[in-house]
Amino acid sequence: MDMRGLAHFIQDIRAATNNKRNERIRVDEELAKIRAKFVNAVCMTVYQRKKYVCKLMFISMLGYRVTFGHMEAVRLMAGNTASEKLIGYLALTVLLDESSELLTLTTHTVYQDLLS
Repeated sequence: MDMRGLAHFIQDIRAATNNKRNERIRVDEELAKIRAKFVNAVCMTVYQRKKYVCKLMFISMLGYRVTFGHMEAVRLMAGNTASEKLIGYLALTVLLDESSELLTLTTHTVYQDLLS
């Protein structure tokens, strides 16, 4: 799974580490792009969903607040392939806190995965 868009985004952020303002501008641009893509999530491929959720995880790990994309992570978690499930579970671990109401939606999926 080669995510060139993710790799380029990480390179852009690394290049901007000397200047927090440039980093913030690049992160804001990427968040706007991802939000626009998630509006038309029906047309999104699994590859795109995984790439954008990975970008959200990276942005969150940089210390920025990510307040959307959680349902896309749930969709990945409920996916059919191991790579979808892996990214979905990891994203929910990174993006959500233990008080999130969204966690109750994932209980059935976790149960089904444990049974399989």
